[in-house]
Parts: sequence; structure tokens; C-alpha cells
Amino acid sequence: MGPFNTFTLLLAAVLPATVIADGPPSSPRISSISYSGNGCIRDPKYSGDFSDPTFTYSNFAASLPGENKTLNCEVHIQTTGTSAGWQVALNNNWIKGHLVLGPGTALDYFTTVYFSQSASNTATGRGKWYNRGENTVDQSVTLRNSLAQVWSPCTGSDGSIGILNVNFRGALTGSGKAYFEALSENWDLEWRKC
Repeated sequence: MGPFNTFTLLLAAVLPATVIADGPPSSPRISSISYSGNGCIRDPKYSGDFSDPTFTYSNFAASLPGENKTLNCEVHIQTTGTSAGWQVALNNNWIKGHLVLGPGTALDYFTTVYFSQSASNTATGRGKWYNRGENTVDQSVTLRNSLAQVWSPCTGSDGSIGILNVNFRGALTGSGKAYFEALSENWDLEWRKC
């Protein structure tokens, strides 16, 4: 057997394990979804599935000066139907929106994730946009928060991962005028066997 055939056999032996590690054979179905926070007084529109969710916001906007300098929306999701013996974690949170920063103003943004079954085990990602220039920044933005992995409980025969809670918060600071509107949110999830 030549080196090419040996490589092909080795690759074939490795690929099935890689595919299996991408996620459980039986995909989760969302059994319950709810929202809390002053940034999502009107419930976001949910599309996609649990593995690739998108939340589209309506009127999630903060302004400076004003009473709404800080806004948040927390998504609470329960699933069912996942194959037994799996855990999931949120790796990245992506927010698309629009940002206006006057000179000397900033947007701080945070994503916190936890599972209700172990609420003290949380991870928070944070980022910041700061306008140090003399002109106003007015542009569409894509914000990303990377998170340390907080793993769900191990799925049992009911296929539940527990209650996943993901809280996004934006806060405007400074003495000038600023505006931030979150338009949509996406998640990158990772699975592992347990």
C-alpha cells in the first residue's frame, strides 16, 4: 500500500470522530424562551434554531444624555430532545447595531452567561468603543464578546440542557452626545460529550 492510500485510510478513520464531536446526534429543540431587561421590553423576534439562533431587536436603544444610558436584554432558553450525554457552552456573542459617539464618549458592552442550575458559575465578556477624536463617529458596528466556557449540565434522558441565560448590556459614558442601538444578536455554541 502506497503512502497516499495509507493517508486516505488514516483520514477516513479520523473524520467520523470529528463529525461526532461537532454536536449531539439528536439536535435540541427549544421548549421555552423568554426575555427580561429594559432593552427588550418588546420581545425580540427569534429565528433559526438552537444551534444557530438570531434575535432581532425592536427599540433596544441607549442615548446620552438621557435616562436610558444603560440597557440590557437577557435571553432565557430551555431545550428538549438533545441526545443524552452532551454539554453545551456559549463561545461568542455577536451584536449588530448602530453607534454614534460624540468626542469624549464611549460604549462599554458586556455579555454574561450562566445556567440557572448553577447560577454562581458565570462568565462575562466585555468590550469598549471610545471616541478619542474630535469628530463624531456614526457607523454600523458588529460587537463581539468572547466568553470563558461555562458548560451546561450533562443532558440526561429528558434531553434538557437546563436553562441557558445570556445577558447582553450596553452602557454609554462621557459628557457628550452618544447613541447605541442593538439590532440583532447571534451566538456561537460549542458541544462536548460528558
